[in-house]
Amino acid sequence: MGKHIVSMMLAALIGLGASAQEIREKEPVKPAFSNKSIRGFSYEKVPKAVKEKISGVSYRPNPNITFQDLRYVKVKYYGYDGKIRSGQLLVNKSIAKDTVEIFQELYDMQYPIESIRLIDDYGADDTKSMEANNTSAFNYRIVEGTSHLSKHAYGRAIDINPRVNPFVKRNSITPENGKIYAQRDVKKCKGKYKYNMIHRNDRVYRIFRKHGFQWGGDWITYKDYQHFEKR
Repeated sequence: MGKHIVSMMLAALIGLGASAQEIREKEPVKPAFSNKSIRGFSYEKVPKAVKEKISGVSYRPNPNITFQDLRYVKVKYYGYDGKIRSGQLLVNKSIAKDTVEIFQELYDMQYPIESIRLIDDYGADDTKSMEANNTSAFNYRIVEGTSHLSKHAYGRAIDINPRVNPFVKRNSITPENGKIYAQRDVKKCKGKYKYNMIHRNDRVYRIFRKHGFQWGGDWITYKDYQHFEKR
């Protein structure tokens, strides 16, 4: 009788264990990110020190976007030297969560990025930032050669490794030190970092597209290979 009772108790405990496992498996998956820091990836309202840094540089008082519309993003990335580095971006609050998720995916795949710094470190000069192959986002400016605001002015666009992924319109290539990467065929390109070029349907492209971004490399009249934007 004693053995029988013990057997029944063990069976019950085993049964409870199985049920608990089932419950765990059926629990809804929680979002990967909030505004809390996770493994070096986070977003928050623009800190006072950053407001002071960008005021009169990448940010100027305007009727289109305020500090309240922006978020300060911190990320980790693999530099061209293979070392893990810290980066920062300013983006529209509507894409802040997307941004940290995208950059964690790029980090997890060890995609090399040369630099991720606020464009204010280059005096908000887009050309200088591109020449330095700096990945950046917000910059309150117009599209060169036009009178309308860039998606960067709203913090809704991100440029990735712009020297390796230049802007190409007919015979005009920006930045100039990225001309070698206007040849997008890896077999023909002579650039040292040609394997970091972004191509349609590669992993970088798919990560951004999954989050609802459009790629400038898909445009018809010109190609902006560095550029991803979300409308």
